[in-house]
Amino acid sequence: MALLKATRNAQWPLMAEFTFNFDDTMVDINGVTKDFKTFGGNPVVDAINLPANANVIGGELVVETPYASTTVATVSVGDSASATRYGSAINLMSAARTALTLTGFRGAGENLRLTFNLTVANATAGKATVRVLYTIQGRSNEVQTN
Repeated sequence: MALLKATRNAQWPLMAEFTFNFDDTMVDINGVTKDFKTFGGNPVVDAINLPANANVIGGELVVETPYASTTVATVSVGDSASATRYGSAINLMSAARTALTLTGFRGAGENLRLTFNLTVANATAGKATVRVLYTIQGRSNEVQTN
């Protein structure tokens, strides 16, 4: 059994962000190039690479330009183990900020994954940014004396 001592190490949070426009393209998790506007295309993309032992401690999805001309436009935020770990069916059709759900999950290197759902018609507008704050277990940026 280990003898524990109070920690004096500290780290600052890291921040990563990913912005997408309705007419951008990206290679999805199956290696197929898809866009973020096509009805029925519904891309699933790994948008932010997170390191092993990352713990998401904050984040948001901000719709800067609402999606238009489609009946439903949502995105779920998760990873390869849970498509909705941090957010489920977030509406892309209203300019708004949605805080991500914090679960305390410490990953083994799973990337932040976006799963889109677009129905009825192709989008003609839309832009959003997802941002995450995270720490990495065992990392230290400085040592505090007292």
